[in-house]
Amino acid sequence: MAVTTTTLAVLAIASAAATAVGSISAGRAAEKRDKKQAEISNQQAARERQVAGEQADDFLKSQRRAAAAVRAAGGARGIDISVGSPLLTAEDFARQTTKQASRISEGGEIRATRLDQQADLLRDRGRAAKTAGLIGAGESLLSGGFRTAQILS
Repeated sequence: MAVTTTTLAVLAIASAAATAVGSISAGRAAEKRDKKQAEISNQQAARERQVAGEQADDFLKSQRRAAAAVRAAGGARGIDISVGSPLLTAEDFARQTTKQASRISEGGEIRATRLDQQADLLRDRGRAAKTAGLIGAGESLLSGGFRTAQILS
């Protein structure tokens, strides 16, 4: 059984169309996957911020308890903690405590910002994959049209 020119042309068109659909589907699937990963990354960023805030608060509370214990012990020994070296030590302890709590918060913010940036990159990659799928589909259709024209001429 001989294959006719028309049959070859129809097969070329069908092949091009199938490839185009596959290319578009792959691009959309990649975009959907990257969009979901970006959402997860944004959720992780929010959680990083929350955890860092909680850790900073916990640190401040524990340091305040420690400072209170030192003040109580000094008071029990009859030390006046409102003047001189005890006062300077307490002020330095408070400054260092605040500084460390800020570092904890800033560390969480840095990690969260990285995750947000990663989410942006994932979204960009998904859009690029979708665009590449559309371009691939166009290329396939043009190539199939050219093959069909060659077959029919």
